[in-house]
Order: sequence, then C-alpha cells, then structure tokens
Amino acid sequence: MEFTQLTSEPLHEQAYVALRNALLTGRLAPGQPLTIRGIGSSLGISSTPVREALQRLIAEGALQLAANRSIQVPVMTRDRFVEVTDIRLRLERLAVEAAATRAGEELCDRLHALSARMQVAINNRSFPDYLADNQTFHFTIYEASNLPYLQQLIGLCWLRTGPWLNGLAQEGRYHSIANDEHEKMINALRRKDACAASEATGRDISEAASVLIELLP
Repeated sequence: MEFTQLTSEPLHEQAYVALRNALLTGRLAPGQPLTIRGIGSSLGISSTPVREALQRLIAEGALQLAANRSIQVPVMTRDRFVEVTDIRLRLERLAVEAAATRAGEELCDRLHALSARMQVAINNRSFPDYLADNQTFHFTIYEASNLPYLQQLIGLCWLRTGPWLNGLAQEGRYHSIANDEHEKMINALRRKDACAASEATGRDISEAASVLIELLP
C-alpha cells in the first residue's frame, strides 16, 4: 500500500486522514494487517504520529487489535453489515433531505462532474478511481446538509463498510444502477425535491448492500 508523502504539521492528523481515506475508498482490505513501521515508511514520517493515528482509528472501531496485539482491518459479519446498512439508510437519507433544502446550481454542477468522472472510470476499468469519486460524491452532498455531527456518524459507518467496496468491482449491473441513482439524486437536488433525493439515496445504498452481503462470512 502506497500513500502520498506527508511534508507538513500536524503529522498525526495527516496520517489519520490518509488512513481514513484509504478505509473509506476500499484501498485497505478486510483482514489486512497494518504495521506502524510500514505505514510510517509509506507516508515518510516517524512512528509516533502513525501510532497516534492508528490509536484514533482503533477507538472509532475502524481498525482492531488482533489477539497477538497486531493491528488489522476488521472482518465484518453479515449481521453487523445488516445493522450498519440499516443505520446508513436512516442517516444518509436524513442528510440528503437536509442538503436538498440548501442545494444550489454550483453544488449540482460539482456532483454532475463527479458522476461523469465515475462513468469514465468504469469505462476504463479503473475501479479505485471510481470508489474515490463515489466517496467524494456522497460526502459532498452530506457536507451540504450543514449537519456536522450527522456527517461524523455517517463517516463512522463508511469506515466499517469501505474495505468491502472492492467487491463491487466486477458487478456490472450495480454500476449501471448506481450511475442512474446518482443522476436521479442530482436532478432531485436541482429541484430541491428532498423526498426524491432521499429515495434515490436509499436505492443506491440498498443495491450496493445486496451485492456486498454475499461476500461476507
């Protein structure tokens, strides 16, 4: 796993953000072990800020300590996945409904550009790029809700499901459905139609979940 080198303070915060983004966008796999030395070398920083970042992610439940005291990405069970998905459906639809009342043309244009980039990534079979833009797409909407605590809760859910997202790479039917729902979300936001935006968000989450749950132990 390669990260962009960090060059400025505070290093522990930048290390946390780098690791968090890797989890959110599926760059770290379920069960993958992590070492302080390996991450520090990849980021170009010492072990102390890496250790602080890892401890923070462990406290959030995004990483876990194994029996031998090693650190790894958790492996999720189906029961936990169903629970997290149900929470996501409630929280993310709430955020989208709030965003719909505040959405302007600038936001919708940014979302449309991201949606177009996701389609290009799928056409080029560049699934990591798709996942990165997909995460940005959703969180751009959630930020527009102007509900920071709700965004924090949504982020905690995504940290648990993100490592499984690469399971969607070969599911062509999902890509088509997701792109359609993204466009419906954008169009609903342009109309400030909170109900339609919420429904499209729910379908997007549910379709992905129906694929991912089959991959879980």
